[in-house]
Amino acid sequence: MNSLLEKYGELKVALLSAILFLPFLGDVHLFDWDEINFAESAREMLITGEYFRVQINFQPFWEKPPLFFWLQAGSMKLFGINEFAARFPNAICGIITLTSIFRIGKKHFNVELGMWWVLFMAGSFTPFLYFKSGIIDPWFNLFIFSAIYQLYLACINDNTEYLSKRFMLAGVFSGLAVLTKGPVAVLIIALCTVIWIMTNRFRIFFSLRLFVMAFVPFLLISSLWVVSEVSKNGITVIKDFLSYQIDLFKNPVAGHGQPLWYHPVVLLLGCFPSSIFAFRGFNAIIKSGHQSPTQLKKWMAILFWVVLILFSLVKTKIVHYSSLCYLPLTFMAALGTDVQIKSLRKFSNGTIITTLLLGSIIAVTLGGITLIDSYKAAIIPYIKDEFAVASLQIQGPWNGYEFILGFIFLMIVISSVIRLLQNRAERGLMLLLCSTALFISFYLYLIVPKIEAYSQQPAILFYEQLKGKDCYVESLGHKSYAQYFYAQVQPQKNANYTDKEWLLHGNIDKPVYFLVKVKHAKEYVSNDIKELERKGGFALLIRIPVKK
Repeated sequence: MNSLLEKYGELKVALLSAILFLPFLGDVHLFDWDEINFAESAREMLITGEYFRVQINFQPFWEKPPLFFWLQAGSMKLFGINEFAARFPNAICGIITLTSIFRIGKKHFNVELGMWWVLFMAGSFTPFLYFKSGIIDPWFNLFIFSAIYQLYLACINDNTEYLSKRFMLAGVFSGLAVLTKGPVAVLIIALCTVIWIMTNRFRIFFSLRLFVMAFVPFLLISSLWVVSEVSKNGITVIKDFLSYQIDLFKNPVAGHGQPLWYHPVVLLLGCFPSSIFAFRGFNAIIKSGHQSPTQLKKWMAILFWVVLILFSLVKTKIVHYSSLCYLPLTFMAALGTDVQIKSLRKFSNGTIITTLLLGSIIAVTLGGITLIDSYKAAIIPYIKDEFAVASLQIQGPWNGYEFILGFIFLMIVISSVIRLLQNRAERGLMLLLCSTALFISFYLYLIVPKIEAYSQQPAILFYEQLKGKDCYVESLGHKSYAQYFYAQVQPQKNANYTDKEWLLHGNIDKPVYFLVKVKHAKEYVSNDIKELERKGGFALLIRIPVKK
C-alpha cells in the first residue's frame, strides 16, 4: 500500500478529492449572505463585461478584490449561472489543496503522515464544508499557505538559485492572496515571518535582493486590480476598500461582534475530530536527524497561532475568518497521529473521552434536527419571534427516516472509540475520518435542502418567480443579496433604483416587489403597497406605479 501511495499517491488523492467535493454542489440554494453575494458579483461581471470592477446591484462593491469572482465568472460561462458553477471553483481548490498537503507531508515526513493530513482535512466538518461552498476563503487560505510554505523552503536551504525561486513564488502567492481577499494576507505572512525570525535568534534568512525578488511579482499581481480601477474610476473605490478593511478590524461590522473565545470554540467544534487530535501534534517531538520536519512544524504552529490570535482580537468575528487555521490544525492532528501510532502507544483517555463526547453531541444534534416537525408544536408556544414561528409552521419535506443518518454516525463514533481503547488507533481513526467525510456528503445531499425549507427557501422561491419580469426587486427590514441573484436582476435605466425611499414612496416607473419578514409586513403595507402572498416567514409585497 505504501509503495502504491509513493508512486501514485497524488493521483489517488486527487481522485478521492474529486469524488468528495464535486457531486451535489448544486443541490441546495446558495446561502445568504456570502455565497449569494459573491455569485452575484460574478454574474454581474458577465452581464456588464466589467471584470475589474466588482459590483453588487450594478453598484461598486468595494469590500473584495476580483480574483475569486473571475474564477466564478469563468465557471458560470462553462456551466451556466447556477449554484454548481458558483461552488465549482472551491471544489477545484479542494482537489489542489488535498493533493498539495499530501505531497508536502510525504516529502518532508513520510507517506503515512501525508495521508493522515489528507484524511483529517477531508474528514473534519468545517474544512470539508468549505470546499463545497461558494465563499472566497478556500482559495485565499491556499494562497497564503503556499506563500508560507515557500518561505519555509527558503529558510532550510542556502542555495542562491533555489532561494531566488522560492522568494519569487512566495511573492506570486502573496500577490494572488491579496487579489483574492485583500491586504490582510500581507499582514498574516509578515507576522509569521517576523515571529519565525524572532524565535530563531533573529536569524534573517533573506537578503535585500531576495526581498525585492518577492516584492516585484507581489506588486505586479496585487496591483492588477488597483491600477485598472484607479485608471477607470479614480481613487475613491480604493479608498473605500481600504476603509472597509480597517473597519473590519476596529468595529463589529454587520453585527458580527462575538466574545474573545469565539474562534477557539468554533475550531474545537467545527474541526471535529482534527481539533481533538491536534493537541498531540503540538506536543509531539520529531525524531529526525534533519531540521526540515522540525522547521515545518514550527511554521505551521506559528501560522495557527497568528491567525487564531489575530482574528480573536479583530472586532468583527465570522466563522470563516479563522478558516486559515484548518491547514496547520489538520497538520498537527496528522503529526500527532503518525507519532502516536508509530510509538505503539494508546491515545490518552482524555483524547478518547473527548472524541466520544463531542462526536456524540454532534451526532445527536444533527440527527435531532431532522425530527423538527415532530417536536415543533411543543416548542412554538415558547418562541416569541413571529418570523421564527412562521418559519417553523412550514410542513417540512421529511420522510421520517432521516434521523437514522445521525444514529449511524453515533454508532461509528462509538465503534471508533472502542478501537482507540483497544489500541487499534489506525483502524479506529480511519473509520472515524472516512465515515465523517461520507456522513457530511450524505447530510448535505439528503438533509440540508430540507432544513433550508424553514429558513431562506421561501424567499428564494419568491424571487425565482420574478425572474425575467420588468420590475424592481428589493428586500425590506433585513439585509439580503438573494433578490439580485435569484430574480436575475438586470441593469436599470432609472438612477433611483437603489434608493429604497424612492421605491417605497417615489414616482416609480414600473412595479416594485418587496420581500419582508412577516413580523415587519404591517410596517410597510399601505394604500399603494399591497401584500400578495406569504410563504413561511416571508411576505411578498407589491407597489404598482400610478397611471397619470
